[in-house]
Amino acid sequence: MFRDKDGHLSSTKVMSFIGFFAFLITSGFVIWLLPDKFNYELYAILTGGGAVGSRILDKWLNIKAGKSSE
Repeated sequence: MFRDKDGHLSSTKVMSFIGFFAFLITSGFVIWLLPDKFNYELYAILTGGGAVGSRILDKWLNIKAGKSSE
């Protein structure tokens, strides 16, 4: 699940996985404590953008590593 095609541990996949759970925990905690002061839409957009950005970085690193090993 967290390994690339060569069997190495992919740090960006691990960070995406941890980030998702951090998003869930932080969302629940803040909504529970400050439901009226929390801009959930902005928070979801920013964290979603970070997750997409990390996956794009993962793909770019995989392509770059593949070209350098040939």
